[in-house]
Amino acid sequence: MAKNYEIKKRLGTKISYIRKSKNLSQIQLSELCDLNFNYIGQIERGIANPTLEKIIKLAEALDVEVKDLFDFSF
Repeated sequence: MAKNYEIKKRLGTKISYIRKSKNLSQIQLSELCDLNFNYIGQIERGIANPTLEKIIKLAEALDVEVKDLFDFSF
């Protein structure tokens, strides 16, 4: 269970990092990918468990490849 949480936390941290590097607020990102901004915050904190469909939407909105969201070596 702890491993699942760690992956979700790292994914959220990476999404937050990319979002901030593109000078986007959570609200702006939520509008780009048609997700609720509260949900974006939950993803970034590692609380939410986004589906593959939502991960694809986030990658497209951030203009990165899906695989880049899972590259935790930043």
